[in-house]
Amino acid sequence: MLKKVLSGIVILFCIIAFAEPVIYRVGVRENLEFLEKGRSERMDLYYPADPRPGDKFPGIVIIHGGSWCRGIRNAEREINIGSNLARMGYVCISIDYRLATPGNLKKYGKTFPVNIQDCKKAVQWLRRNAAQLHLAPAKIGCIGGSAGGHLAALLSVAGPDAGLEPECTGTPVDSSIQACVNLYGVMDFAGFRTNSAISASRKQVMGSTPQTDRKEWLRFSPVDQVDANDPPMLQIYASADKLVHFRHGELMKQELDRRGVYNEYILLDGFGHVFNLQRWRGKELPKFVRQRVLAFYDRFLKGLSPAEAEKRFVALENFEKAHPEAAYYGVSKLTCGAVEKSGCGISVASAGKKKLFGAAFDAKFEKLSALPGVDLSAGKTVIVSGQRGADGSLECEKIIFPGRDTRGISGVRGKLRKKGEAWMLEVGKNKMVKLNISAKTRAFRTVLTQLPEIKAGNQVVFLQSRDYGDLHKIFYALFAE
Repeated sequence: MLKKVLSGIVILFCIIAFAEPVIYRVGVRENLEFLEKGRSERMDLYYPADPRPGDKFPGIVIIHGGSWCRGIRNAEREINIGSNLARMGYVCISIDYRLATPGNLKKYGKTFPVNIQDCKKAVQWLRRNAAQLHLAPAKIGCIGGSAGGHLAALLSVAGPDAGLEPECTGTPVDSSIQACVNLYGVMDFAGFRTNSAISASRKQVMGSTPQTDRKEWLRFSPVDQVDANDPPMLQIYASADKLVHFRHGELMKQELDRRGVYNEYILLDGFGHVFNLQRWRGKELPKFVRQRVLAFYDRFLKGLSPAEAEKRFVALENFEKAHPEAAYYGVSKLTCGAVEKSGCGISVASAGKKKLFGAAFDAKFEKLSALPGVDLSAGKTVIVSGQRGADGSLECEKIIFPGRDTRGISGVRGKLRKKGEAWMLEVGKNKMVKLNISAKTRAFRTVLTQLPEIKAGNQVVFLQSRDYGDLHKIFYALFAE
């Protein structure tokens, strides 16, 4: 009898040991609330869409970049990261946070510490909603690129003693994380260790200079917040990055080593700023980049061995070979053409082929709408189309006041400036183009609308991203009748 029991245990162990790792379908829900009522900032949720009974997934907070004053939660990098991690059994939220925009600066005066507090609130949201998300609340990580890498690192190292916790109005919820991936973030925010010049965007965030408010700048500097209790960190930088020097990663590694915190550091040769887990400007990264990120989270959030992580990565690659339509996470591209309606959705004839589209949750649709007149205002961002004059000026045929996305609109982009009685278009630093506006000039703006308003024959531009399945997912559409 005992032999039979032992034999059964051995067989069960072998089945578990040699079972093929589970690769999940990716679910996406967009434009969800996670902050207090009345806040415009939102999040997108990436999750395993087909959980098995008893599955408990680690959570990941994804923080976008943009010099702390711009950027969006659903750019290609964030879509790529969220899709990759959800495929491998992680629940991810890609979040907005308070940026140093003119409106926020007018309201708050500065955006520190409210920006990092928004990130901490995202961690708390995951823990509050752990049950419905099939989430393991004790296993939450974070990842971010550029300014998002800085905020992810600060979220990792700034404990309660840093005084950066959000205000608590109910039952306290832990905002700590258990693993951090920093992609090319500024670690020496105050610039004291790198002796670097401080950008205007950092001064807007802080509302001061490092010299006038040294203590606050150090509080927002990850390399100055490290202690022995911090969670493990993986850092990835690029040798040809012209915006954030890899010296920031080296400084952080030195401090983590000094404090005895487990960390890994990767320096990519020949790549620059703003890469995701697989690509930089369309150029493929070495496959070990994605593999190391997934293995890092597998180790510290799933408790898996290197061999188990390797097996999971091989299974992912095999899945992608069998499902090539699912192998390009976050590749956003434009499709332009005339709409045809079908029973399954919308199809567009593009480059001699028909593409069938399905909308993602809360996809954004904008309609190009003609304005009754040309009402210009200095400082507005516009897109101008027309012929160049002999003197380099621009004969304005159309002036478009764009909405959420401008990639589908052709023309010259810039900010309107006034010089005497003439209107100028600022297209670069100290570079102006004179605008010739006449009675023939037409003005347009983009207005939010709904999918049913797109009719057969409309000219449409879709910003798309592909995931599991045969449909191209719409993340943004602009159309004109």
